[in-house]
Amino acid sequence: MKETKKTIALQLAEELSQRIARGILSPNEHLVETKLAEEFNTSRAPVREALLMLEKERLVTRVPHHGFVVKKFRKIEIHQLYDATFRLEEIAMAKAVNNVTDRDIQELEEILAAQWSAIQKEDVVEYYSLNEKFHETIFAIANNEFLAEMHHSMRRSTRPLSVLNIGQGKNMYSSYEEHSRQLDALKKRDTGAGIQAIRDQESRSLKTLDIVYPS
Repeated sequence: MKETKKTIALQLAEELSQRIARGILSPNEHLVETKLAEEFNTSRAPVREALLMLEKERLVTRVPHHGFVVKKFRKIEIHQLYDATFRLEEIAMAKAVNNVTDRDIQELEEILAAQWSAIQKEDVVEYYSLNEKFHETIFAIANNEFLAEMHHSMRRSTRPLSVLNIGQGKNMYSSYEEHSRQLDALKKRDTGAGIQAIRDQESRSLKTLDIVYPS
């Protein structure tokens, strides 16, 4: 019975995180446990468990005497979160350069091709999903499960910010170009070039988010 509740909670947490990422749930929006339980046809227990999971991932915040609300990020929090996330990506790049195989390169090329297709369709959600797959693949190549777990947790926290970021202006094109540079660096076993591409992506992302979150 306990395992069933945990499974439901995980499903709820994933659904709510997707809604936050897509802007269906807005910053500071109140998440009413009874309404969510009714919507998902479950008891309040798995709903609360799901909200506690999202709190750990910094996607929701608990407000005294009010319950849970969707987190509204402050500029300093965004910079700190991105700093930690991109530093992990630099470590993964350095490790992946030493481990990458021709099969890995082919897999990354296929992801990039799918990303280009998403750009042509102007499908931000699909592009972001492939963006996640691209990074997960590099971490898999790096072959350090603890590093991958930390990055996965941070990426969940940055998901709503990243989806918003990618949807601005020509950022999908910019992201695609930065990923292409990372792939090229892996092909050439050039750690420096790979890290520079990651830092350029970080800089561009923060410039966009600084406009959206000026304080």
